[in-house]
Amino acid sequence: MEAKTIFDFSAVDLNGNEVSLSKYKGTPCLIVNFSTKDAACEKVFNILASLHKKYHNETRQDLNILLFPCFQFGASESANEIFAFFESNSNRQVGDVFAEIEVNGSKCTQLYQFLKQKKRGNCGAFINCNFTMFLTDRNGVPVERFGTNVHPYLLEDVIDQHCR
Repeated sequence: MEAKTIFDFSAVDLNGNEVSLSKYKGTPCLIVNFSTKDAACEKVFNILASLHKKYHNETRQDLNILLFPCFQFGASESANEIFAFFESNSNRQVGDVFAEIEVNGSKCTQLYQFLKQKKRGNCGAFINCNFTMFLTDRNGVPVERFGTNVHPYLLEDVIDQHCR
């Protein structure tokens, strides 16, 4: 059976637990590959923190941010280093963190194969850096792909359209 939405997939979280992405049904999701050692890390996490604050709090849960560590573009890090990164600054606790993945090549996860097939970028299906972001609608269908240098206002405008 061919996947139609991200809800057809599961992923392993940073604690090693299998998580069905169907738990995010009903809310748009922003799916991001990242490395805490990437030069763009602080800039992008500040943007993600702003989005998290706007769309996800005690009274409002209009966006879920799914974070996937990826070390295909630079230095690798252990799960303990990733935990420490998020625990050292509450501004970085912006979403659910999953286990390390690959976004290109023979070990690319099925989720990322699906995302890249549905939303191609400047390099086609290839992802050329960390902090590539895929936005899905409430039904789990990929609707947009953003590069690292997306302007925060553009990102927010597109997310607003899917949170109405």
